[in-house]
Amino acid sequence: MGFLIGVGLVLGVGASLPDGRLHMVVCDVGQGDAILLTFRSRQILVDGGPDDRVVDCLSRHMPFWDRALEVIVLTHPQADHMNGLVDVLRRYDVSEVFLTGATNTTDGFMAFKAAVLQEGASLHFARRGDEIRLEPLALTVVWPKAAIGTLASFRKEAIDAAVLGETTATDVNETSVVLLAQFGTFRALMTGDIGIDTEQALLRSGALNRVDVLKVAHHGSKYATSSDFLSVIRPQLALISAGKKNRYGHPTSDTLMRLDSVGAEILRTDERGDIEIMSNGEDYWVLE
Repeated sequence: MGFLIGVGLVLGVGASLPDGRLHMVVCDVGQGDAILLTFRSRQILVDGGPDDRVVDCLSRHMPFWDRALEVIVLTHPQADHMNGLVDVLRRYDVSEVFLTGATNTTDGFMAFKAAVLQEGASLHFARRGDEIRLEPLALTVVWPKAAIGTLASFRKEAIDAAVLGETTATDVNETSVVLLAQFGTFRALMTGDIGIDTEQALLRSGALNRVDVLKVAHHGSKYATSSDFLSVIRPQLALISAGKKNRYGHPTSDTLMRLDSVGAEILRTDERGDIEIMSNGEDYWVLE
């Protein structure tokens, strides 16, 4: 797999063009996550960041006439991944929504749920082995092992924590949907906010091996992206979504050192803004 960084291509609307290549954009949404995958005129959005900045990212990387998203994935229901999806659901036609079923009683989650139900998109509760296909792009769910919720429970007007499994902030991170994107021989792993416990479970499952690109978990927290995990997946390129001068100190020096130790090139939204990767299924490039 070839890899070039800093390719200065004149592609002002690069991801808008149906060029037969995969475009993967880590949106600059501040302290949060939003990842847009585009192949031809079809898109998958993984998370939506904390606010409507994700809509600006979509405007930059989709043609103005395209008001449809084939799939939205919410990796887990925390504000920095979820809240921006409310605006996306209001402004775009969305065909399918994937989520785990983990929930909470925050205003943000209630607004997200209302927007999903109003949109009328097909709902899927992600579990290991599920596939999202926009041929020839395939996204495989490698975590969680089993879906947490059901359509009936999601539709309930009143949230019943005993039924829906309301979780603590730490626990809900560990339920994050983890996706392996494959396009030809190109492989990218998107890890939500999982921590070391889930990384160890994934290693025990044997579900992972080497990848080209890693979307680093939890904005570069020191409690994720362990040395054991990196020794198996050995990414060439590590992408970190974090806000400038965020109060958490993300990404941490510990995580950056671990990534450097396996030879990963590190790109950060707090330093570069949007990060766009393009692949023809054999090689891949970072677009400037």
